[in-house]
Amino acid sequence: MLKILIPFLLMAVSIALPATASNAIEEIRTIGKVSHISIGSKVLGENRNLLVHLPHNYIESNKRYPVLYLVDGDRHFNHAIVATQLLQSQERVPELIIVAILNSDKMHHEPEPKHGKEKFSLFIKNEVMPNVDESYKTTGLNTLFGHTRAGWFTIDLLATQPKLFKNYIAASSPLQYDELDLYEKILTNSKTQKTPEKSLYFTLANEAEESKLYSDAFNNFIKLLTENPPKNLDWGYELLANQTHMTTSLPTLFNGMTHVFNSYQAPRFASYKEYLAFGGMHAMETHYKKRAQIYGTDKNIPEKTLLNLASLLLSESQTEAALKTYSKLTHDFPSSAASFSGLGQVYSLMKQYDKSIMAHQKSVRLAVKHNPKWQQMRFQSRLDKVNEKFKLLNQN
Repeated sequence: MLKILIPFLLMAVSIALPATASNAIEEIRTIGKVSHISIGSKVLGENRNLLVHLPHNYIESNKRYPVLYLVDGDRHFNHAIVATQLLQSQERVPELIIVAILNSDKMHHEPEPKHGKEKFSLFIKNEVMPNVDESYKTTGLNTLFGHTRAGWFTIDLLATQPKLFKNYIAASSPLQYDELDLYEKILTNSKTQKTPEKSLYFTLANEAEESKLYSDAFNNFIKLLTENPPKNLDWGYELLANQTHMTTSLPTLFNGMTHVFNSYQAPRFASYKEYLAFGGMHAMETHYKKRAQIYGTDKNIPEKTLLNLASLLLSESQTEAALKTYSKLTHDFPSSAASFSGLGQVYSLMKQYDKSIMAHQKSVRLAVKHNPKWQQMRFQSRLDKVNEKFKLLNQN
C-alpha cells in the first residue's frame, strides 16, 4: 500500500560570510516541493520510504513525464534535483519525475548485491514502479541510477531484467569477478529478445582510488563491449581520474544524464561540413519526429535550433542555405523578431536592400512587442546600417 504523507519543502541552508562573523546573514533556500511516500512492502516485509520531486508546473500540465529512480536515494536526491534542473534549462534532458528510494534503517547502502538483489529488484519492479505509475503522470520511460554497490545492481538489472528500464547510469561499480557474466547476459539478451534500444553509462575513479581489482574489471568490461557490442545498446563510459570512489556519483549522474538522453537534445554543429555530414535539414526533421515519438514533444524543429543553424550558415557564407532557413523561420514563427532580423541580414549580403529593409522593419516592430530593450536596440541598429547602405547606393 502506498501512502503519501504531507508534502514538505526540501531546503538547503546558504550562509553568507562577510569579513566579520558578526555580520553573517542566514537565509533559507528551497529547491522544490517534495512528497514523502511510505510503501508497505510485502516483498521486503517492512515499510519503505520514497521521496518524489515533480517538474515545475506539473499540476497544471497535461503532459506525462519520464522517471529517474535513485537507489540509495538518501545520498543522491538533492544533487539529482540540482543537476536535472540545470540540464533541463539547457535543453539537455527532458523534465523528469525524480524518485529516491531511501535506505532502510537496517542497511547503510542498498542493495547488498549478491544476497538481497533478488528481493530488492522485485520490490522495485512489483511495488515501487507500479505505485509511482499509478500515482503520477508517467510515460514508462524510466532511468535507474546507482553508485558503488547500487551501481553494480544497476548494471545487473540491465543484464537480468532488460525490459525494466530504458536507461542505466552506474558510478564506481565493483564489477570484479562478474564483468564477463554480466556482459554475456547483456549480449545474449540483445540476440534472443526483442529488447528495445537501451542506454548505459558507467564510470570509475583511478586505480589508486578504487583498487586494481575494480580497475581491471572496469577495463575488461569496456573491452568486451568494444570488441563485440550488443545490439540496441548505446553505451558510454568515463574514467574520472580526479575523483574518489565516493565523489564519482555527482559527475556520473550529470554526464550520464546527458549521455542517456542524447536523443532529446538538439543537434549541434561546429561547421557547415558537420551539418552536411549529419544529413542536412531532412535529418533534422527526422530527429525531431523521432524525439516526439519518444518524449511526446512537438515534432517540429524548435525556433532556437533553427536560429542557431541559420546563424552558422550565415557565418560560413552559405547564403542560399541561410536564406532557406530564415525563410522557414519567418513562416513557422511569424512573431519572431530574430528570424526577420536574420532574414534582413541575408538579403543585405545578397544586395537586395529593399527586401532587407522590409525584413528589418518587421523585426523592429515585432521586437517592440515581444523582446527586451537590448534586443530592440540590436535590431534597430541592423536596420539603421542597411538604411545607410541603401542611402549611399542611391547617392552614387
